[in-house]
Amino acid sequence: MEQTSSTTNPTAPPAAPAPQVQVQADAGATPQPDRETQAPHWTHEGIRDRFEWVRDLPAVRSWRFLKDAVFLSLSFPIGLPWFVLLVVLGALGLSLIVVLVGFLILTALVPLVRRGAQFERRRVKTFLGETIPAPYRPRTGEGGWWRRRTERWRERTFWRDFAYLGLLLPVGVLELTVVLFSLGSIVALVVSPLFFWVGQGPEAFFFWNVDSFGEAIFGLLMAAIFFVPAAILINLTAQAHLIYARKLLGPPADEVWAERVEELTESRSAVMRAAHLERRRIERDLHDGAQQRLVALAMDLGLARDRLERDPKGAKELVERSHEESKRVLAELRELVRGIHPAVLSDRGLDAAISAVAGRSPVPITVDVDLPGRLLEEVEGTAYFLVVEALANIAKHSEATEALVSIRREGPWLAIDITDNGRGGANPLAGTGLRGLQDRVAALEGRLELVSPPGGGTTLSVEIPCA
Repeated sequence: MEQTSSTTNPTAPPAAPAPQVQVQADAGATPQPDRETQAPHWTHEGIRDRFEWVRDLPAVRSWRFLKDAVFLSLSFPIGLPWFVLLVVLGALGLSLIVVLVGFLILTALVPLVRRGAQFERRRVKTFLGETIPAPYRPRTGEGGWWRRRTERWRERTFWRDFAYLGLLLPVGVLELTVVLFSLGSIVALVVSPLFFWVGQGPEAFFFWNVDSFGEAIFGLLMAAIFFVPAAILINLTAQAHLIYARKLLGPPADEVWAERVEELTESRSAVMRAAHLERRRIERDLHDGAQQRLVALAMDLGLARDRLERDPKGAKELVERSHEESKRVLAELRELVRGIHPAVLSDRGLDAAISAVAGRSPVPITVDVDLPGRLLEEVEGTAYFLVVEALANIAKHSEATEALVSIRREGPWLAIDITDNGRGGANPLAGTGLRGLQDRVAALEGRLELVSPPGGGTTLSVEIPCA
């Protein structure tokens, strides 16, 4: 069952109800179609709506294949100068390696190849929509002069970039051929009737001679039929280039796994540290708060028992004071238990738990939760404590007058956005609060992004896997 709520601080005035306008139709009148809802037939919008189904076909959606076609067409003009440059500089540097000039040429080739690879990563991101992380590591600076100067030559990333740029020419030739064959043949068939209209006579398109206007019209129909397969072919070719770019421009598989193991080890250590600090906090709160109050309560009850016979009035005052103290101890224990794991979260889910936290906040909070159902316990717990910590930071440090908490399900991810209109300038390195949030999210292999320009408010965006 879908949960959707919009909860504000109880101190905010209620919104005025929207005015309702009722229009009464005349009895027996013929209903007229709404001019705005009546779809025009031959306007730009009407034609677009009629052919909207074409955009939903495989690989044609949102005309993505046109962007892929531009990407594939650029590979050849980009790969040609790189191929010539690498061959010329590589051969020249190797032939002159015995003198200083050859060594300088080969040394200059390293940053040149890296910049070319970085340009290709940006091109892949712009056209294909995928970010390929740069696998470069900082220099160690160890060893002698020769070892330091040739350190980049021994790295696999340099030779992988070199191979990508060197192979871009033959790959670009193949990709340009696919684009020209796919789109060129369709365009040629589409414009074939124009040659007869302007009196140009028969035209040859690849293996087929268009000798009559009827054949030209048939070619137009064939272009409509082959439009979708051509778009699919272009899309598959772009995906093949993406695989080729991942293999050579991305980090090697063993380095990816090593980095992943390192991240998991660090997140596990951070979670263990956070759990240890949480236990110490609970122990300190119990010792300094509830335990001391219980000791005082026991002493008051003991004094009341001793005065019960000789001073009933004083004993009654002690009992009344002990009763009030017991209420305060219970309230403190409830608050402590709520900080460990609130009962409302287990019983009613994120919507009710976060709405309750927002209601207690001194800053007016708007809560918008849109979830199809309950999530895993660890996901709900992490999301709850993340929101609680973020709202506590807003109340203490942001000087905000309002804030928004939005929680929704986006495929296999739970998306949480917390925004305020405070003074901004939040720095994860300045305190332990934001680092604790990062540790909680990293423990579930989630993602956290903080945008907090000075004077521009703060936006905390978190994605937690929940599938």
